[in-house]
Amino acid sequence: MTMWQGDYHTHSTLDDGKSTLEEMAAAAHALGLPRFGFSGHSWCPWEEDYCIPKDRIEEYLSTARALRDRYAGKMEIFLGLELDFYGERPQGLDYVIGSVHGLMQDGRFYAVDESPEATRRAVEEGFGGDWYRYTDAYFDLVVQLPEQTGCDWIGHFDLVSKFNQQDPRFDEESPRYLRRALEVLEHLARQGQCLEVNTGAITRGYRSVPYPAEPLLRRWRELGGEIILNSDAHHVSHLCAGFREAEELVKELGFTHINIWTRDGLRPEPLSRG
Repeated sequence: MTMWQGDYHTHSTLDDGKSTLEEMAAAAHALGLPRFGFSGHSWCPWEEDYCIPKDRIEEYLSTARALRDRYAGKMEIFLGLELDFYGERPQGLDYVIGSVHGLMQDGRFYAVDESPEATRRAVEEGFGGDWYRYTDAYFDLVVQLPEQTGCDWIGHFDLVSKFNQQDPRFDEESPRYLRRALEVLEHLARQGQCLEVNTGAITRGYRSVPYPAEPLLRRWRELGGEIILNSDAHHVSHLCAGFREAEELVKELGFTHINIWTRDGLRPEPLSRG
């Protein structure tokens, strides 16, 4: 049984996950989660490979509703969506995670999280080889997510750095990188936004730390920003993975609570100091 209160960023075989909606719900229940959320990738015309196909959106919604009813009284299930900046939002959702997975540059779409090779090609072709132009362009979209998507929180804030630990191309501690990222954090904090502490890249072997990276998360704490903890699970084995380490990190940075999602929206939950 788990000590965690919920996991709300999850994927299934309807998008780029490896487990079905039914399998994900069953695994969450077996862990003893009191709350669980589905958040498939929104359909987007330039990102079809890992999005829920447009003609299967209704299947996603209806299956999630059926599972919510099946587990009623045993585990509270929420119907969410990871809504991309360029994605489409259907009706009937309980929550939305706002995310940027790619950039439009000179009429071409470049995914930021496909592969190191695709990222290098994007920077060369679309940004003249300037990695900081590329990262600035990414954060320029992140800052617009609340208005663009109406999101309840922002997913993997610095996804643009996904491959940078294994294939370093820019300095994540340099003023040139941090300038725009910190400006965006300050803007989001003034809006009262919530950021996700996302352990997914650790589980899949891309990073050894969650999103956002520690300097950004520290600044978010200084700004009084709110956080929610999610696994970005693409398989039943990923649910709540890395949560213990992520909680220890946010405690060290001075956070006193995380948020959980409820029928009334985000609710702060105190962190144990043990």
